[in-house]
Order: sequence, then structure tokens, then C-alpha cells
Amino acid sequence: MIYKLIGCIFVIASCSGIGMYYSGEFRVRLEDMKELKKMIILLRGDIRYANTPLPEAISSIARKNNGRFEKFFVFISNKLNDFPGVTFASVWKESVETNLNQTAINKKDKVDLVQFGESLGYLDKDMQINTLDLYLEQLENVINDLLGNVKEKTYLYNTLGVMAGLFISIIMM
Repeated sequence: MIYKLIGCIFVIASCSGIGMYYSGEFRVRLEDMKELKKMIILLRGDIRYANTPLPEAISSIARKNNGRFEKFFVFISNKLNDFPGVTFASVWKESVETNLNQTAINKKDKVDLVQFGESLGYLDKDMQINTLDLYLEQLENVINDLLGNVKEKTYLYNTLGVMAGLFISIIMM
């Protein structure tokens, strides 16, 4: 009987931990989206006010960034400098696919980011700024949706974790 009780405690604790993990992932995704927005704002500022060409603006951001997107921008900067004949869109897409696995952004966010990179690389300055503004607006909408749901979703994940653990424990008894 004592072993069943200890097992139930472990099940409840592990299910609660899984719920806390998913609620933490939701919060981390929100923070990652905010950081990405900040990087895109820096990129827009370099292009708009400093008249910096896109590859140099990416290099500038790669030097300034030391967060979760550092590898992403450093990869793009290095690839554009080392292989001048390669297209910006292909480098951007490759970087999204290989360097954003350590972030909490989801597949839809990555698809949107790839589409943004495809439309950014070949345009003139004004169109690049318009594309950046459009993507920033899209990011703002995603962040607002996440902010509206963060309290509810974290509570839901935590509660579901505990309830799942209790349910499994009752079935085990």
C-alpha cells in the first residue's frame, strides 16, 4: 500500500511538472516574440535612418544581439559575407530552419519569418521599410494575442497537469 501511495505522489508530481513546463514554454514564446520584435525594430532603424544596406544592417544587429536570436543573425551575416552570390531569401530560410530550434517560437511563427525574409531580400529601401513595418504589425498582433492568453493558458496548463496526475493516480489505486 505504501508503494502505491509513493507511486501516486510521483505521478502527481511529474504530471504537475509537465503542466508547469508547458506553461513556462508559453511564457518563453512570448518573450522570444518580444525579442524578435526588438531585433526587427533595430533592423528597420538601421535601414531607414542610417541608410545601411540590408547585409550590413544584419551584420550590425548580429554584433548588437547577444540573446536567443544571436546565432540566427550571426549565421546570416557570415553567410552573406562569405558567399556573395547566394540570395538573401535562401540564407534567411536556412538560418530559420537551423538556428531557431533553441527558441520557443512555433512552426507558424517560423513560416511567417521565412515569408518575411523572402519578401525582404530583393526590394529597394522604401519597400524594405514597408515590409519591415508590415511584419512588425504582424508581430505586434501575435504578441497581443499571447498577452491576452498568457494568464489563462498558464493556469490551464498548470491545472491540467495536476488534474491529469490525480486522474492517473485514482486509476492506479
